[in-house]
Amino acid sequence: MTVRGEAGLKQSEQRGLVLAFLVFGVFWGAWAASLPAVRHQVGASDGQLGLALAAIALAAVPVMPFAGRIVDRYGAQRALPASLLLFAVTVPLPALAHSLGTLVLALVLVGVGTGSLDLVANAATAAWERVERAKLMSVAHGAFSAGVLVGSVSAGLARQGGASPLVILGAVAVLTAVVGVTQPPYRRAPSEEVAPKGRLPWFLVGVGLLTAGAFLCEDAIQSWSSLQLERGLDASPAVSGLGPGLFAGSMAVGRLAGGVVANRVRDSVLLGTAALTLAIGAVVVAVAGSPAVALLGLVVAGAGTSVLAPVLYSAVGAHAAPGRQGADLAAVAVVGYVGFVAGPPLVGAISAATSLPIALGSLGGIGLLIAVTGPLLLSGKMSA
Repeated sequence: MTVRGEAGLKQSEQRGLVLAFLVFGVFWGAWAASLPAVRHQVGASDGQLGLALAAIALAAVPVMPFAGRIVDRYGAQRALPASLLLFAVTVPLPALAHSLGTLVLALVLVGVGTGSLDLVANAATAAWERVERAKLMSVAHGAFSAGVLVGSVSAGLARQGGASPLVILGAVAVLTAVVGVTQPPYRRAPSEEVAPKGRLPWFLVGVGLLTAGAFLCEDAIQSWSSLQLERGLDASPAVSGLGPGLFAGSMAVGRLAGGVVANRVRDSVLLGTAALTLAIGAVVVAVAGSPAVALLGLVVAGAGTSVLAPVLYSAVGAHAAPGRQGADLAAVAVVGYVGFVAGPPLVGAISAATSLPIALGSLGGIGLLIAVTGPLLLSGKMSA
């Protein structure tokens, strides 16, 4: 292959991977902005809705190891388009639900598509990094956050104009399918000798738990901010749709800025500062007396949340044994996904027992815990 051909393939692969993350984010933004309408459609309480939302992560986790074997065997060229098309089929299903039971079933199927696309897209990006010996993961995750911004704002405006959840999620499904069928051919990463499997070391357990806490806060804020704005602060659908959108936009900017800061600041310092920023933002959202203040809090929380997972993943790669980087990252990701399981029902349960502002404020405590323990772990001051 000529140098020009290599460069063209590299660019097409970059574009395909970024678009996969982008459209994945568009769904989550549109889903978050559509959540109040879906909740009303099925007649669910806060606690019931929280448990229903947990079905996504509960279904996604067991799918991820299987999806990993598929992408390892067939490569991104086959696995990534297939996972995008599978996800496209599941995207509109929650909008068809008119009872709590059918919503749970729909979200289980969405979870299957989510687990597959999440793992395959990340594995494909990691493989591209091995082929090119370059970094793309941060940009790809930034594209996801940008997609959430686009999806949430667009869905909020569409709801303001009278669009139903089915119309909104149906449009996302079409967009996802288009990205799936236009994926480029991907080169396979060179095979690597994998070290023998061993017991998961304490460091990975610690990083996994921190990642779970970060994911818990991210998913909980993303899922419940729109409802807090619309129901708790009397915001219009268009304004409530800005909530998850601004949170995601702040995360996107934070990830790009974090890529620069990470070269100048120790991981432990960056992690502690970011987690403390998340805690402050969550508390501001909880105590806000107006939509404007709550939106400001979401921007602050998004900035803090943005670099938590990248810093933790980077630490795993730095500590991994040769040939174990992918396996160790997969192990941490599975542990981290517990946060997606726990986030929505935790907020729903606390909200049902107290109030939604108190539930959101409790996320600040998790952020503070990460701010204290995370730097100790990364700096080697915590041991088994």
